[in-house]
Amino acid sequence: MRSALEADKKIVALTADVSSFYHELNPGFMLAPAFVVDVMGLELTPTQAKLHRLVIQGLCAWAAATPLKKGLPVGLPASAVVANVALTELDRIIEQQVAPLYYGRYVDDILLVMQNGASFRSTAELWDWVFARCGGKLGWVDQEHKQIGFQPAYLSDSLIRFANAKNKVFMLAGEPGRTLVDAIAHQIHERASEWRAMPRLPRSAIHVATDLLAATQSDGEAADNLRKADALTMRRAGFAIKLRDFEAYERDLLPDSWRAHRQAFFRAFVQHVLVLPQFFDLAVYLPRVIRLATACEDFEALRKILRALERLCAQLTAHCELGIKACPSDSVPPATELMARWQKQIFTTVRESICAALPPRLSKDGKAAWQAHMDDYLPALNVDSFLDWHLSPKGFQAQQARLFSFDLAHMPFRFLGLPREMVAQRGIPARKFVSSCAHAAELLPDSVLDGTRHLAQWIRLKGLPHGLLFATRPYNLPELFILNKAAYDAAQSEAMQAVVLAVRGFTLGDAAPVCDKHGVLQIPDGQPQRRYGIAVSSWKTQMVSWTASVMRLPDPDAQRYARLCHLLDGVIAQPQHSRYLVLPELALPAHWFIRIARKLQGRGISLITGIEYLHASKARVRNQVWAALSHDGLGFPSLMIYRQDKQRPAFHEEQELERLAGLELKPDKVWKTPPVLQHGDLRFALLVCSELTNISHRAALRGKVDALFVHEWNQDTDTFNALVESAALDMHAYIIQCNDRQYGDSRIRAPFKESWQRDLLRVKGGITDYCVVGEIDVQALRAFQSSHRSPAKPFKPVPDGFEIDFGRKVLPAGEG
Repeated sequence: MRSALEADKKIVALTADVSSFYHELNPGFMLAPAFVVDVMGLELTPTQAKLHRLVIQGLCAWAAATPLKKGLPVGLPASAVVANVALTELDRIIEQQVAPLYYGRYVDDILLVMQNGASFRSTAELWDWVFARCGGKLGWVDQEHKQIGFQPAYLSDSLIRFANAKNKVFMLAGEPGRTLVDAIAHQIHERASEWRAMPRLPRSAIHVATDLLAATQSDGEAADNLRKADALTMRRAGFAIKLRDFEAYERDLLPDSWRAHRQAFFRAFVQHVLVLPQFFDLAVYLPRVIRLATACEDFEALRKILRALERLCAQLTAHCELGIKACPSDSVPPATELMARWQKQIFTTVRESICAALPPRLSKDGKAAWQAHMDDYLPALNVDSFLDWHLSPKGFQAQQARLFSFDLAHMPFRFLGLPREMVAQRGIPARKFVSSCAHAAELLPDSVLDGTRHLAQWIRLKGLPHGLLFATRPYNLPELFILNKAAYDAAQSEAMQAVVLAVRGFTLGDAAPVCDKHGVLQIPDGQPQRRYGIAVSSWKTQMVSWTASVMRLPDPDAQRYARLCHLLDGVIAQPQHSRYLVLPELALPAHWFIRIARKLQGRGISLITGIEYLHASKARVRNQVWAALSHDGLGFPSLMIYRQDKQRPAFHEEQELERLAGLELKPDKVWKTPPVLQHGDLRFALLVCSELTNISHRAALRGKVDALFVHEWNQDTDTFNALVESAALDMHAYIIQCNDRQYGDSRIRAPFKESWQRDLLRVKGGITDYCVVGEIDVQALRAFQSSHRSPAKPFKPVPDGFEIDFGRKVLPAGEG
């Protein structure tokens, strides 16, 4: 649209949607050869035809049991597929006969943009022009021009109507048109930025209700679309963003650390959402709110939500006229029957949500709260709901264990296999409740069974659990790399291939990350770049947080998560300069890592950070640095995880671990020579704090890497200043040093000839967390080092005995 307007063209934009599309569409058309063969051009194998027939017959059977005797179930993913292909013929007509500037369709929501060469003077003229090119398949249904019908031969049993009152036509030209398009683009960008952002709660719990009200109010909407009927969609999106933030806090923090914000949210939800008529706009989010309250043991708030639901049902019965959308008045069941069925559905959803989220082991306060607020509760409005209600928390917990075993609980089944430090343990039942599938061999192909067996061995489960075979939230690739400690060894490639095929449904292929014959971990990632932007953080971890991680106690720094989200939002908002984000030693708890890494991946940023101590058996801990590196070798953007152990503790670190908790630092994976990674075209290595003092490490890396990342929590900045300055020259590489903000001196050091150029960035001090972005020119460094005799500039001559690794050699740089 913008391009056409900037070319001084007049354009016309048309928006439309089908009235009651899911209610009026008969899925039986999917079985007709006239559609499958003639329209779609498909030839199904016998197996495909049988599966197709079973799915569609199931949808038809569901429709037959409804008052309408037709339609698709809202919320079922298969319904969206059926609804989408139903309008295939409409897509072809518009693309081939209308030839628009732009045509977009999301199920039944249509946006059509054309050049206004015919100088349309009214909506009717535009529609008549479109009808003339549609071969009679699209046209007015009545003389009053109130409805537009789409009636291809294969949809003879369905009623596809575009209500003209909801259709909008916009004539855009010149400066006013460009202004409107810019306003739309700005609002889309704002909404997209909110979805990309890290979880964010108001600084004070007092403002939670204000934020929620602003997100759900129906007036004051900005101009973010061409059809203002979408205001409901935007309200839902606003509420969904707020709810997503609360759910992220529930996953990442202990309930006590943000109780005030949560209780304020539940109060606002009862006051502003569980009331008429707003409830029906946001009813789809009720199960998620119930699960949030249950998982956090907020049983007082849960009881208030249930009371509000009962009041709402009573108000509906007393003051509202009930009906069914798209159902003729003579076919609507009696109001009492409608109300009974709706109440049963609501309270069945409530019961299932509580079952899915109730922790297997309630805390002492949780038990007291349940006894005080939920022990005597029974649904009073519906007999069936009353009979199905569990009379004690043990009944709900037994059902939670069963749901968890089938990956239907609030907590995903896959969390059972992840390291304990990576996931909260509140919603994970004991392993003895995990059930295996006795008939897996009869139901699934050998490739799925083989990969699932490998995966079950990795997470120490017997048999073939239902939660792995039929996962609703399967392991993602980063998690599989974490589970398999030897994921990059050639000997493990076959097992890794089998697991990825079984869990994710594709093969890794030849471009998967793997260690080459020289021991370099090769990670394909896009085209080679000359320069790489590196965001060096100035991030502070409080000493009390360090002590809590050693003692395995809750983190007393209540603002740490909010501080981190604020820091990351700054990086996400301006990603064009950053390829890597670097955080200090011991900077993050392990269970925050994946969420943060995936957020950054969405903006093309790889994360390299120190991880809080990982506790192992026999009073041992690991101090690791984790790298979440973008990877495009699979044909789509993905993320791989690399973990590296600190081999020996620093002197003071060793003393404090012993003094506080009798712990000993031992690496999970031992190495003698620092591992080398090649991410795309950047070759680098990682060291943790005191490892930089080992001269043999620096010597082993000389000539082999473009950059060395050093993650520190180090107060001896003077000594490390000398080490970093020396390492940049004797290794002849970029040194990225990231120290805790308390001590500072984080920097990017380069071996430039001119001393004033050598610190590409250097930061120290401050009372807030922040990032500074610097750029390293890898190709310039390689070209300089590839000469037999070093050029005069821009770098210092390579040191005596320096040999560039063959994999880094490029065309040498010329003089001047």
